[in-house]
Amino acid sequence: MSVQVLALRTPTLLPATHTNCYRVGDVVVDPASPYEEEQERLWSWLEKNPPRRILLTHHHGDHIGGVEDLRRRCGARVAAHRDARLPFVVDDFLEDGDRVETGAGVLICHHTPGHADGHFVFELEGSGDWIVGDLVASVGTIVLVPPEGKLGLYLESLERVAQQGESRGGRFFPAHGDPIADGPALARMYIQHRHMRTGQVRAALAEGIEDAWGIAERIYAGIPGVNLHYASAQVETHLSWLRDQGG
Repeated sequence: MSVQVLALRTPTLLPATHTNCYRVGDVVVDPASPYEEEQERLWSWLEKNPPRRILLTHHHGDHIGGVEDLRRRCGARVAAHRDARLPFVVDDFLEDGDRVETGAGVLICHHTPGHADGHFVFELEGSGDWIVGDLVASVGTIVLVPPEGKLGLYLESLERVAQQGESRGGRFFPAHGDPIADGPALARMYIQHRHMRTGQVRAALAEGIEDAWGIAERIYAGIPGVNLHYASAQVETHLSWLRDQGG
């Protein structure tokens, strides 16, 4: 059993410039690129053994741009979570715990919302390998944007996959960047980082800064190249989580 990867140029968020498309047996995960030359590269990679199914981690544009082109070329069926808001027909809806036979092992579907509604990670049974979409990344960071970006759900998803990865092996294959040898450790670092940011948001609120933009300017000060639009969106998810937690 093995996970194969082809990095495709996509309109994703810098510093990432590519989104990884994965293949396991006759299943492809996230044929990502909307660009014709990249779609040709993908088909050259796949055409000797065309995929039977296309699985999607979630509905964001830098993950689904090549779905329709690939389906047109080979007739593969498209599968995703029913909460994913996709601009094309989904042939099969998958649920948490579903098992997908690939001809090279079974992919177990784990519903991991928080970054996106209907987000999936796929565990290759018995291998210790996980295709994790935008749960974590080895290039850049994971942005949570309301209303679908929900910090509480994201923390729960990180914790769940970290625990299961620790017990069954945890090499993570992210959408952006190289494989992560100890994925659970990185997931726990993400959890700690989010709690650190929550502490900074609390401190800013105590100083009388109440709007998300002002808090973002306060806590992301000094970080080169920070995008305050996305930073303030992140702060909004922390504020919502604090309200849900009662402060």
